[in-house]
Amino acid sequence: MSLYRYIAAAPGEAPHEILIEADSLREAQGKLRSRKLTPIRFCGEAGLAADGHSAWRKSKIDTCQFTRQLAPLLAANIPLERALSIIADSAPNAEQKQFVNAMRQGLHEGKKFSDLVRSQGGLFPGYYANLIESGEESGCLPQAVAELYKFMSENRELKGFIISSSIYPLAILGVTLIVTILLFTVFVPRFAKIFADMGREMPPSMSFLMGAGTFFSYAWWLIPLVIVSVWLLLKQQWGKELLHYRVSALFLKLPAVGKIIIDLEMCRYIRTLAILLANHVEIIRTVRIAGKIIVNPVVSEAFDHIDKKLKSGEKLSAALHGNTYIPQEMVPMLRVGEETGSVGEMLERIAANLEQDTRTKIKRLLSLFEPAVIVFLALVVLVVVVSIFAAMMEINSINQGGPSI
Repeated sequence: MSLYRYIAAAPGEAPHEILIEADSLREAQGKLRSRKLTPIRFCGEAGLAADGHSAWRKSKIDTCQFTRQLAPLLAANIPLERALSIIADSAPNAEQKQFVNAMRQGLHEGKKFSDLVRSQGGLFPGYYANLIESGEESGCLPQAVAELYKFMSENRELKGFIISSSIYPLAILGVTLIVTILLFTVFVPRFAKIFADMGREMPPSMSFLMGAGTFFSYAWWLIPLVIVSVWLLLKQQWGKELLHYRVSALFLKLPAVGKIIIDLEMCRYIRTLAILLANHVEIIRTVRIAGKIIVNPVVSEAFDHIDKKLKSGEKLSAALHGNTYIPQEMVPMLRVGEETGSVGEMLERIAANLEQDTRTKIKRLLSLFEPAVIVFLALVVLVVVVSIFAAMMEINSINQGGPSI
């Protein structure tokens, strides 16, 4: 879906800007008519795809901030429409304000808040609309929104931790690449010029370094070209979905990295189960929603039949038993939660423990990455220095032997 921007006016009101989400321009015009709005001017597409991002720029709509503002207002028993009006007035940018006003407009048209969330495509997480709907049905919308903000803030905190922890290792890697390129493109060619001026043939080691330097200087573009060509060829041969599946499977096989990917997927999955079950969402619907949260298709495949097992009468702990991606301690703890009637609370504890373990694993992996990069740089410098030293020894032997001839 795309967002279309119009200047439109309702009967007896002044023209104002409005965003219409639709699959086509014709559908957008139909939605305008259904809202009894007269289009004054079409301003083009707003640039948002169904996932909430433009092809050229990042969306300024922050659903986490929106949820953070909405939660205390609803907890203070402020009506939803009034709460949205307050949020729109304090919106940090025009795009966020238009988004909130579009939600308000939908409420005026008699639509449910959960339906309005679904109409935003991928702007909200997959579980968001279902939890909002459960809050509407049970009369616990403020509690549902509060749980959503807690969940979204924890996810954002985990992503922020991964990004901040990666800055220093990536900086080291960048410096290493720059130093390596300078060695092969600046220092090695200058030293090789000495042999050329003497009319001597370069030693094999210097010839290799010179060839590498020439490649980095003039043919570096072949590396991304080959990578893109191979990717497009595999995409054509296998198809987009199969290629994504096999690449995902390859990442899961990487030492340390694969385990962290699985743990991150399980953190989201278990958190989603916990928040939905704690808000009384039906169990089969819960596992279906949670299964859609998993991004890696290989991991997701292992959870495709959980709902069928539940339909056959199995409990959640039994349905998850034997799943290779589930943490070992989860099934016994979940079984205890089922016996005591505190499944949501138990899943919350499991998710918290798993997130803590995942943070520790990420720290360890990054702490190993730093010395590995430094060792790589040291090896590259060693090879260059040894090659240059060997060449200098050969020059010295030539100079010493020259006068005796």
